[in-house]
Amino acid sequence: MSSFMKGILIVKLVEARGLTKRGRDPGRPYCVVGYDGTEVLTHDADGVGDGCVWNQAFTFDVCQANAELNIAVWDRAGSAGNEFLGTFKIRPTRIPNKVNDTWFKLIPKDWKERTKGEIHLALCYRLVDAKPVTIDDFDLLKVLGKGSFGKVMQVRKKDTGRIYAMKILVKDTLVARDEVQHTKAERHVLAQCDNPFLVSLKYCFQTPEKIYMVLDYVHGGELFLHLQKVTTFSDERAKFYTAELVVALEHLHAHNIIYRDLKPENVLLDYSGHIVLTDFGLCKENMEYDTQTKTFCGTAEYLAPEVLKGQGYSRSVDWWSLGVLLYEMLTGLPPFYSENTNLMYKKILYSDINFPPNAVSEVGQDILRGFLKRNPEERLGAGPDDAVPIKAHPFFAEIDFDMLVSKKLLPPFKPHLKNLEDVSNFDPEFTVETPKDSFVDPTTLSSTLQNEFRGFSYVDYDENALHQASRP
Repeated sequence: MSSFMKGILIVKLVEARGLTKRGRDPGRPYCVVGYDGTEVLTHDADGVGDGCVWNQAFTFDVCQANAELNIAVWDRAGSAGNEFLGTFKIRPTRIPNKVNDTWFKLIPKDWKERTKGEIHLALCYRLVDAKPVTIDDFDLLKVLGKGSFGKVMQVRKKDTGRIYAMKILVKDTLVARDEVQHTKAERHVLAQCDNPFLVSLKYCFQTPEKIYMVLDYVHGGELFLHLQKVTTFSDERAKFYTAELVVALEHLHAHNIIYRDLKPENVLLDYSGHIVLTDFGLCKENMEYDTQTKTFCGTAEYLAPEVLKGQGYSRSVDWWSLGVLLYEMLTGLPPFYSENTNLMYKKILYSDINFPPNAVSEVGQDILRGFLKRNPEERLGAGPDDAVPIKAHPFFAEIDFDMLVSKKLLPPFKPHLKNLEDVSNFDPEFTVETPKDSFVDPTTLSSTLQNEFRGFSYVDYDENALHQASRP
């Protein structure tokens, strides 16, 4: 993450050879190209079999060292309408101006599958002149969401054409609502955590009036809207999302961070159907296993009993919230839901867990009872081993967590997208609005309060030195 541009990676999908699936040639193969959280799509290939040709190039912003490039090949004319053909993953070299022109062998997501074929790829890393990133470097495309402190927009970076999500926060509002420390914590968490199921921060910059965070744009939209469309998920689908969320929360806990706001609105789906956790504004840092905090925060339906009681609480509140979310995915509503908030709080504190008939398997009920123990010390995941006993629970018997964290398991659902700018999986209440960087009155913040925002714009001096040294 940086407030400066670093470099670009040019990826050219040239052609394929030997593409077959169950002994037949694919009809309309295309590729999903992912680099450091950013995804693009090729057009359908010209030709079939050994004659598949794309000759399509994409430019990616290089925002961190050692990011991986993932290529997944799909067939739009497959038996299921969108059939997976194979994938591969590489870590591109960052030697400036060197072209790597190579064939790569496709591998299956599942060892039981037989995947054949190779992809011809050409890669080239190039340095760019170091200059500050500003709002003028982006086209504003759509409004994705709005909150009490600002809004989130879909944007396109003008030089590379890549799509991002831009979070814009008004400083005066942050100060007035005492949210500066939460915002600083969010920025710090985003900058330090690197996990396939956490959204990543690409750039961060500011003006005297506003903070701008440029994040991965996650195409599939909110899990909340997908759940609304179908009311409940299958056991397989709910289990898959829960397993990926376990990995995400485990990563945060390993960095002594409590998330504190798990809910379906904060879980996004990427193009392939993997989850991405976003919105780290309520995270609490420096929370070791035996450390407690007392701040009352979160979303009503997902609050743990110890939070409602005003007691000290620890990272096990995240496992309670995960239990609530899993129950909601399987049954359609949180376990203690009521339109009356005070009544809901009473139910969270005192009511038994009831399972609708035939909605939740016995092993599912068992893990939910483990997550939803009111005594936080007895809760599944509450011990010093954190997620280890959760991943060992029989509910996840069919999940290979090593494969899962490498994104080698094929998601049970793939969001439908017309193109990379499609926002149909986001709330239309916001997407119909005209995107604009709204005018705010020139800041009246004192220099002391402005100093509270020092450190939001980040400069990687080693990278700048590399740029200077590379110039003739």
